[in-house]
Amino acid sequence: MAFFEWDDKLSTGIPVIDEQHRKLVSFVNQLHEAMLQRKAKAVLGDIIDGLAKYTDYHFGTEERAFARYGYEGAAGHVKSHKALLARVEELASRHARGELAVTVETLNFLIDWVGTHIMKEDMRYVPLLKGKEIAV
Repeated sequence: MAFFEWDDKLSTGIPVIDEQHRKLVSFVNQLHEAMLQRKAKAVLGDIIDGLAKYTDYHFGTEERAFARYGYEGAAGHVKSHKALLARVEELASRHARGELAVTVETLNFLIDWVGTHIMKEDMRYVPLLKGKEIAV
């Protein structure tokens, strides 16, 4: 059983976005599993790197859709994206310096991200984008 189970409250009803969100949730589960196996230190760099790359890809998908369909909340949402990316970069930098608390902080960050960004901020664009073609 996964640490963080996907459920309907996370679903936007936008297939492309939901698929990408599932991938982001998988990072939570990968890190938690590594922690349980006491292998987090060995895989954290790869997880953070993968998270940074995939996050940039995902945010690009959302931001292109905002521009295409004229999402009024785009400026604030993009600002939130930049803050999340900056946090991922900070965690990567701290990991590279060998800080021990980064593993737990990364897991907490990911859990908070799902709870705050996906479940609150992303749900605000659903009325505009649901049913529309979203390019990746």
